Amino acid sequence: MNLRGCLGSMVLLAISLIAVSATMTAHAAEVEANAEADAEFTAFLRTWRSAAERNDAAALAAMAQVPFLFEGREHDRDGIARTVVPALFTPAVRRCLRSVAPLNEDGRHVLSCAPYLFYLERIDGRWRWVEFAADGEG
Repeated sequence: MNLRGCLGSMVLLAISLIAVSATMTAHAAEVEANAEADAEFTAFLRTWRSAAERNDAAALAAMAQVPFLFEGREHDRDGIARTVVPALFTPAVRRCLRSVAPLNEDGRHVLSCAPYLFYLERIDGRWRWVEFAADGEG
């Protein structure tokens, strides 16, 4: 191989190494961002579960996205604490929420405790309890 061919190969190798390095750096940043998001969700979930276990309606309402739709009406935090939490968080549901594994559904996390599904989602950079649904399979 002549000098020109050798230099050409070295340039191609250098370009390839730069591309691989850039890809690895982007992947590492994505992994780091996902780990941070997971840590934030884990902390939110721990706090939310604790509030549910204690039947702390005010704390659960503070973690809800408002307005919160329940029985065809929009509720503010006070309405969530007075009406929504007592209706949904029965002793059996609270026991289930202690350990049920969250399922990822389109960027949201879902907790299934019959007869309800509880949806947790990041809104404006903060995790929130955004809605519930009747679990048809529960």
